[in-house]
Amino acid sequence: MHTNHGRTIFLAAVALAGIAAMGTARPGFEPASTSVPETRGIGPDVITGTIGDTYGSYDLNYYGQSGGIGGFSFATQSCNIGDEDAMWFGGTSDVPTIVMNAYRFKNGVFEQIGLAWMKHSFCALSENESYCGNCTAGHDCDWLATGCADTYSSGLNGDANAPRTDINPSTGEYQYPFSISPSGSSTMRGKLQIDLQKTDPSQNPGARYFIEGYYMSPDDTAAGNHMNNASYREVQFNSSTNTSPVAGTQRFKSAMFAWKAVGGGVTVNSYPTQEAAGAGMVYVGYKVTDLGAGWYHYQYAVQNLNSHRGVESFSLEIADCIEIENFTFTDVDYHSGEPVEGTDWEPVHANGTLSWSCESHDQNVNANAIRWGSMYTFGFDANRAPDTGNMSMEYWRSGPDASIIGIADVPWDDCQGCSSDINGDGLTNIDDLLGILAFWGYEGSHPSDVNGDLIVNVDDLLVIIGGWGPC
Repeated sequence: MHTNHGRTIFLAAVALAGIAAMGTARPGFEPASTSVPETRGIGPDVITGTIGDTYGSYDLNYYGQSGGIGGFSFATQSCNIGDEDAMWFGGTSDVPTIVMNAYRFKNGVFEQIGLAWMKHSFCALSENESYCGNCTAGHDCDWLATGCADTYSSGLNGDANAPRTDINPSTGEYQYPFSISPSGSSTMRGKLQIDLQKTDPSQNPGARYFIEGYYMSPDDTAAGNHMNNASYREVQFNSSTNTSPVAGTQRFKSAMFAWKAVGGGVTVNSYPTQEAAGAGMVYVGYKVTDLGAGWYHYQYAVQNLNSHRGVESFSLEIADCIEIENFTFTDVDYHSGEPVEGTDWEPVHANGTLSWSCESHDQNVNANAIRWGSMYTFGFDANRAPDTGNMSMEYWRSGPDASIIGIADVPWDDCQGCSSDINGDGLTNIDDLLGILAFWGYEGSHPSDVNGDLIVNVDDLLVIIGGWGPC
């Protein structure tokens, strides 16, 4: 039994006042599992066990709006699946902070539409939940025992006062007291802020929505167990401010994997990052859609789960001869006085590369980098079919390596044409064959000497026949 009776009574009241709702799972999702994880981390291993739920009642709260931006929060429940108790020393830097994010999937684009400041937690109740394990330890607020859970209602999480820019997510370290406090009205400051035009059902037919929770726990991170801390859940907006659950919490998965679940053919690649200290992870997702008439839409998303170094550029190997149009870019707005600028990344297509970028950390410490706990998206249409090509991302902060190198589907053309296309119309056909015959026997350099042996003869004719058709 815990000594913090005030918090226990508050949470119990929230549960009794809540509306119990499980929701109906959509295709691609299963209700949250109630089974205990098969493997447990060595040391403290704090996961986000449930989101949007307080003791069986759906719990996502709307506070109000300012200038068309709504303020929200939702409940989270942590669970220590590790083999050691997790520190929970309130009023210090040895206690987890709680992350809240929101996403929308609309017309094939999966984008982050909101983020909150972090809740600086203060007390662990060590509750018994079937999915978490066997909670038997009788700790006070200062420890979350192994196999135990702890619930923070939307009301508690709505009082978020920890700036993300104060946290090193790769080590779990942060300074307390924090460098700044959130600004604004009580209904907005630090809340999960979302543009209500993006949640209005009349303006977003067919859109699907997801919330994501993440416990940033210092000793969990120090033990190397912080790659499984994020979980997501699908919710539905019945109006721009009223929500209901669709499916259960999907544990151990960041929101990038919601896109993979609902996007139909989305590929997600994981990139461990090289940090000055600790470890981080960046996910890159992509999908190509055939638009017809030789055109394709290319869509990419980059999610920085917990890299302190962050990302300042996203580049794809795309030849200059390829026609590209309809560029898109989305980021997420920081708020409540968090010192992050919102300058959009502009595309540049030159020298065989398409890239987007922001200023480096050395140039601007407040630049709009892809910081931890955020997802940015990039899209365009191109007149070439996809193939596997090179992808790279430059780190925002300096460190062991300058960039992350990987692969992705890109529009492909080497822009070299084909030697059998004598007249350069993109086809090897009767016109090119006639070009060979017209200069048959010619000695010396000539376009009809396609094999370069300085004579137009049967060898050149065979090149034409072998390359017959489109280049």
